[in-house]
Amino acid sequence: MKKHISSSSCKSKDELQKRRIKAVKLWVKGQTQYKIAQELKVSFEAVSNWVEAYQTQGWDGLKSKGNPGPDCRLTEAQKRKIRQAILKGALKQGYSTDLWTLDRLQDLIKKIAKTKYHPGHVWKVVVSLGFTRQKPAIRAKERDEKAIKTWRVKTFPRLKKMGAKASF
Repeated sequence: MKKHISSSSCKSKDELQKRRIKAVKLWVKGQTQYKIAQELKVSFEAVSNWVEAYQTQGWDGLKSKGNPGPDCRLTEAQKRKIRQAILKGALKQGYSTDLWTLDRLQDLIKKIAKTKYHPGHVWKVVVSLGFTRQKPAIRAKERDEKAIKTWRVKTFPRLKKMGAKASF
C-alpha cells in the first residue's frame, strides 16, 4: 500500500479546535481560504464555515462542541502495531498472497486491537494510518512486450488506415 497524507480520523477535540484556530489566524493574516484548506488538508467549505463562525461569534465560535461521533477505539500503540503489520505485508500475516483486502485488514485489526470494525469502517481506519487504495497490475505471465510494441507501432496503424476493409 502507498503512504498517504494523514487523515483527521480519530483526532482529539482539542486537536480539531487548534486546527480551526490556526485556520482563522492564517485567514486574519490575509491567506486565502483556498490556500488554508490546502495547507491544512481540509475542505474549502470547512475553512469557510470556521471563518463564518469567527466572524459571527469571535474566537468562542471556534471552541469545540465535542466529538460528534464515538471516540476512536484504537490506542496510538495499537495503531502503530497495525501500521507495522500492514507494512510487513499480508504474506507475513499468514495469507497466501501479499494482497490486502478489507476482510484481511478487518481480521488484522481484530487480532491486534481485539476490536471489530464494520468492513465499511475498516477503510477509514486504514486511511487514518496513512495508506491509500492500490490496485495491483495484473499481467499474463506469457505477455510479450516486444510483440505488443510491434502491434501498436506497425500493425494497428496499418489496419487503422485500411478502415472497414481490414479483416481480422
